[in-house]
Amino acid sequence: MIFLKKKYVWISCIILLLVGGVFFANKQQVANPVNTTETSTRTIVDQLGRTVTIPKEPKRIVCLQHHTLDIILELQAGDKLVGVVNKWQSLVSPELGEIYPRLKELPTPGDLKSVNVEELSKLNPDLVLVTHYIDKSVIDKIEKMGIPVVAISLYKAEYEEAAKLNPQLKNPDKAYTEGFVEGVTLIGNIVGKEDKATELINYTLKNRELVTTRLASMAKDTKPVTVYMANPDMYTYGTGKYVGTMMERAGTHNVAENIDGYSQVTMEQIMQWNPEVIFVQSRYEKLVDEIRMNPAWQNIAAVKNGKVLVAPEYTKPWGHPCPESMALGELWLAKTFYPQQFADIDMKQKVNEFYTKFYGVPYTGKL
Repeated sequence: MIFLKKKYVWISCIILLLVGGVFFANKQQVANPVNTTETSTRTIVDQLGRTVTIPKEPKRIVCLQHHTLDIILELQAGDKLVGVVNKWQSLVSPELGEIYPRLKELPTPGDLKSVNVEELSKLNPDLVLVTHYIDKSVIDKIEKMGIPVVAISLYKAEYEEAAKLNPQLKNPDKAYTEGFVEGVTLIGNIVGKEDKATELINYTLKNRELVTTRLASMAKDTKPVTVYMANPDMYTYGTGKYVGTMMERAGTHNVAENIDGYSQVTMEQIMQWNPEVIFVQSRYEKLVDEIRMNPAWQNIAAVKNGKVLVAPEYTKPWGHPCPESMALGELWLAKTFYPQQFADIDMKQKVNEFYTKFYGVPYTGKL
């Protein structure tokens, strides 16, 4: 009997230990629950300074900002796109559709300032990338659908200026340089191409440094060539836009520097500025003949001297910088005006190097 009692005591102890262990394990699980949300999402800060919770690895992205679209393709992350900005062909280049044919088949649920929520919903995106100047009500509308929204500006500024189409930037060169690095880093982080983003940034900054170094050897009393960027309907780029920075870094001077952002000007203003060179973006190439043939332009120095030039598509001299703008555009512009300082630079080689390295194909457009 004593033996049996001892046996029961031992069995009881074992049972208590097992029950206790299960209880302790359950308690541990309650104290440290598996947070599926925490492991499947992360937070980032966009270029409006907004903290946004996004999927850890977004696979379905809608991009409603053309500069960001360009960068995503350069990072070779186009497979993540399920929707893109409307009329991207005129905003970037139709040739992107040749580089990445799938682009031509993607839905276009919105533009730079608006979105079709019904069409967006059908795409079931993990997140939406938008312009920094899109109205806050549009962002709110998308977020109410449970879709994270990330704003990209590609320049560094406080929120009040970062949210503007025509920002007032105290130091545009610094703002665009820092904003470019921040923006490409952010996009690379979102699409999981951090290493490629770093490579793109380093390549771009290296080419910019080449321009700076070569032009530094010029005489300090060399007067910069005065230039004007002609856009349709008498619009041009003034202060706060990247084109002015591009011109200054390339050793030229934007005659419209005191105009606010992207603005319409008058013929009287242009006559007063009397630019030595007029640039036209490749997407507006028809403007060249319009300017050359219009009697009102005939007394402008650039027209009289045959200096109305088309900037090649790869230079992308836009209001905001693309990697090509900084890596190739500034170099092309500097070489155009100061050929002796850049006599050893073969732009065809540079352009093909960039496109092969980042788009994965050689450049096929006009050089």
